[in-house]
Amino acid sequence: MSSSTLPFSSNHMKCDITPFFSNQIDTISPPTSYLIAEAKVNGIRGLVLLDTGSGLTIISFQHWSIIGDKSSPSAPYTGPDIHGPEGSSICSVGWVTVDIAIASIIIQHKTILAKNFKHLILIGNDLMKNI
Repeated sequence: MSSSTLPFSSNHMKCDITPFFSNQIDTISPPTSYLIAEAKVNGIRGLVLLDTGSGLTIISFQHWSIIGDKSSPSAPYTGPDIHGPEGSSICSVGWVTVDIAIASIIIQHKTILAKNFKHLILIGNDLMKNI
């Protein structure tokens, strides 16, 4: 699995960034499919997907609408289009800074919010190299 970027902005993609709610997020995966770990994001305990091939940490926009800090709005994302583990655009809609507690370490980290992302939280090498 990997997350890669293409040399053009996500603003040029056909990504509808209006609030999107569906039940297409994969919360139950075969235990041998992914490397997962228990972590806390902004104090909320859960499982995160660890992806050593990803350069970025990504949170599902739908999941963020549930666990996110409503008093701290996201910053707009204007960088290149990002492709997720499945190879399609993740439709980046913003950046947020979160506190991630993993392996007894708490790190404040800037993460991408993605509308077209079937996982809840993916921890990339940008965060793992700091653990």
